[in-house]
Amino acid sequence: MRNRFLALIALTFLGPFFVYSDEAEEKISESSETELTAPSEEGAAAEESSDAFSVYVIPIKDAIGRPTLFAIRSGIKDAIEKGASLVLFEMDTPGGELGSTLEIMKTIDRFEGGTATFINEEAISAGAIIAAVTEDIYFMPRATMGSSEVVTGTGQDVDESMKRKINAFLTAKVDAYVGEYRYRSQVLEAMIDPDVELVIDEKTLSKEGKLLNLNARRAHEEYGDPPQPLLGAGIHDDLDSLIESIADGREIVRNDFVSTWSLELAAHLMDLSPVLVGLGLLALLVEFKTPGFGAFGIAGIVLIAIVNFGHHVAGFSGYEGLIIFILGAVMVFVELVFFPGLIFLALPGMIMMLGGLIWTMVDVWPQDTPGYDFTFDLFLTPLYNVFLGMVIAGVLFVALLRFLPKSVFWDKMIMAEAVAGTSQGDSNTTVERPETGVEGVAVTDLFPTGEIEVNGERYEARAEVGSIVKGARIRIIRGDVFGYFIEEVKS
Repeated sequence: MRNRFLALIALTFLGPFFVYSDEAEEKISESSETELTAPSEEGAAAEESSDAFSVYVIPIKDAIGRPTLFAIRSGIKDAIEKGASLVLFEMDTPGGELGSTLEIMKTIDRFEGGTATFINEEAISAGAIIAAVTEDIYFMPRATMGSSEVVTGTGQDVDESMKRKINAFLTAKVDAYVGEYRYRSQVLEAMIDPDVELVIDEKTLSKEGKLLNLNARRAHEEYGDPPQPLLGAGIHDDLDSLIESIADGREIVRNDFVSTWSLELAAHLMDLSPVLVGLGLLALLVEFKTPGFGAFGIAGIVLIAIVNFGHHVAGFSGYEGLIIFILGAVMVFVELVFFPGLIFLALPGMIMMLGGLIWTMVDVWPQDTPGYDFTFDLFLTPLYNVFLGMVIAGVLFVALLRFLPKSVFWDKMIMAEAVAGTSQGDSNTTVERPETGVEGVAVTDLFPTGEIEVNGERYEARAEVGSIVKGARIRIIRGDVFGYFIEEVKS
């Protein structure tokens, strides 16, 4: 992990989807765990021994979309860290997005242990494809699976030429994952493409012009020599009986990925990441230009934390990125307040802030995960998001400097943030800002920033050269919306 952080710091320098159904509601999930065995020392030892059976259950419910992908990615990463023997998907879905389905297929393929699907009621369209890439497919007695033809997001047919391309791609993709199973590739092709006629052992299972659908009984019919079930690995009344059957008398350690509200929110937060990053950086820029620590600093950190939260829930990196960002922000803050001009704190602090932002958005997997390489490509999207956020922050900051200084609202907001409790005038009265050349007195030491008093009002100021001690006479050289640049008046 340390090497990855170093790599991150080094790297810092340098559409719409087709979907299988139009279901709109999606249940969201977040990782949690439960165990069927008591957490005793004997149980812990049994878990590590070959006699223990560790299963990680991930539900796939309702329409499949990015929240489903986030749940599966988070769950599989957790299963890897917990050393699970089997990842078991409990499925009841009418289908969902093609893009998310393809990502889910790649994610499942990264788990080295066993994978299985328990079809609880139905696995239609995208659900059938996801189930097909797991090693074993189990059914409830009345479960069904099939009808995987691609349609648009509104449920309409796809253009015929586009459909042929998508069907050819999907069947090739599925075959790459399930080619070792005797009939599975043929079965999925008949589920995806209505023009495919499925004939096995001279028996027509699906006629041309109709999509293949299988119930539990038909999925377990045997064909070939030696006989082999068409698709199914077993029929069970419920998930618990399935797990007990697979465990075969071994002690069971079970972890479940439990549904909550957070994953759907994470999908929206990831779409808004560049905007949130830009607004967060803008708020921090404003905070660094005003004394003390107030609303702008809090807003900036909260916005960056929201970006971190969205990517963490989506199954990307943990909270390391946020921690690095906060440490960098603290270093910059310490220099601006206590050691202005030192650079040795601000420069690495800014690098850590940018690095923390980027690390937050990187899809980090446990080491030695199959199909995962820690390469520069992982940083392309994070770098794009942060760069776009910096552009947004820069444009808005320039707009603040150019358009808002004349605003009474802006004056009151900045004054409230910068010198709350220090103004000697009436808070309900608009104070005329002092002009260039006006003299006043330093009411704090300026090293090089501090406060001055002009015409009975206090303002944030910065010494143009060197430092100015409290009580010295000063003259305003120029000003901006955040304060003034001053020089000491020599007697």
